[in-house]
Amino acid sequence: MKRTYQMIIALCLPLLLCGAAMAQHTGPYVGAFVGGNALLTAKSSDSQGDFSTKFDPGLQGSVVFGLDFEPGNPVGEGRIELEYTRRGNQVDQLKFVQGSIKGSGNVTADSLLLNFFGVFHDNRRWAPYIGVGIGAARIEASDLKVSGNLLGNGSAVVFAYQLGTGLDFSLTDRLNLDLGYRFFGSVRPEFKESDGQKFKMDYLNHSAVLGLRWGF
Repeated sequence: MKRTYQMIIALCLPLLLCGAAMAQHTGPYVGAFVGGNALLTAKSSDSQGDFSTKFDPGLQGSVVFGLDFEPGNPVGEGRIELEYTRRGNQVDQLKFVQGSIKGSGNVTADSLLLNFFGVFHDNRRWAPYIGVGIGAARIEASDLKVSGNLLGNGSAVVFAYQLGTGLDFSLTDRLNLDLGYRFFGSVRPEFKESDGQKFKMDYLNHSAVLGLRWGF
């Protein structure tokens, strides 16, 4: 994944050296993003105590529909958008009081967020941005196993949030390349263990994304 991030930066760096800015787009847009994500080690708890789950890095994809504000808008420079994202990660290992044990299974998150981004435009082709998002996520645990024995399954719909930052690059007056970072989190989802007990799990995620937005 580190190599992927380096390639993305290498491809986008020449845009920083471009000349005069393109005309700033205003109005609606659509976009698509791809990226890699790292789901942080999740602390879980059930009636027997606490344990933690470590995950492998995974991929994610997003589609967005939004609105670029007009310059001088009283709300400020920036945009508002509706974003759907799907993230997936495989379980690497689980750690109990007795020690770490090899695990398997998948955890996926489908989120729908309303994002607000402030964009800092200047006389250049690129512009930094920062923003926040709120919404909901459906988080699903599929065939979570410890040493081949089923631990649990299930899904939960929970409140979710996001912090984001990055750089917009104007390729044309309608087409923008977006290189960004996202921190995504949610309220702890609750799943069911194979013996009928319930357990809760943290969900916190870092990701790097690359996308295109087309204004119309």
